[in-house]
Amino acid sequence: MIPLKLIPVLWILCLLLVQFSSSSQVSISLSSRSIPKSGDPITIRWSGVDSPSQLDWLGIYSPANSSHPDFIGYVFLSKSPEWKSGSGSIRIPLINLRSDYQFRIFHWKESEINPKKQDHDHNPLPRTKHLLAESETVVFEPGRGPEQVHLALTGQAGEMRVMFVTHDGKREFL
Repeated sequence: MIPLKLIPVLWILCLLLVQFSSSSQVSISLSSRSIPKSGDPITIRWSGVDSPSQLDWLGIYSPANSSHPDFIGYVFLSKSPEWKSGSGSIRIPLINLRSDYQFRIFHWKESEINPKKQDHDHNPLPRTKHLLAESETVVFEPGRGPEQVHLALTGQAGEMRVMFVTHDGKREFL
C-alpha cells in the first residue's frame, strides 16, 4: 500500500513524465553536406518545432563553431509555407567563405524584442536565448577552380590583370 503522503508526489511525477514524453525533438536535415561551388543552393529542412512562432528563425553561421550571437545571416522560418505545422524547408545560396557553415534554429518571443537593436532593414535583430536545434556542418568541395575573381586594367592597351583565390593558396597562372 502506498502512503497517502506520496500520492501527490507520484501524481506530479506522472504528469512530468507525460509532458516530457509528448514533447518532440527539433531536427534539422540538409540537402547536402558538401557544396560544389560558391553560389550553389542548399535546402535546410526542419521538423518537430512545438508551438511555432512567426519569430522562430534559422541562423547562418560561418565558421560553424561561431558562438550563438555571431550569426552572419538569418531567415525567419515563417518564410516556409508549412512553418505553422512545426516543419518546413528553406533554400538559400551559399557563398564560399573558405570556412565551414552550420545552421541553428532558435525560438524567439515577442516579449524579447529589443527595438534598439535592428538590422539594416530596420527589423529587430533576433535573440539567441532559446536554441532548438543545430545542423551538421557544411563544407565546399575543394579544388573547384578560382574564387573571388578580381579584374583590373593595367594601364597598357589591351592588357588586364586577373587576381583570384585558390583552394590551396599556391601561385596559379592563366
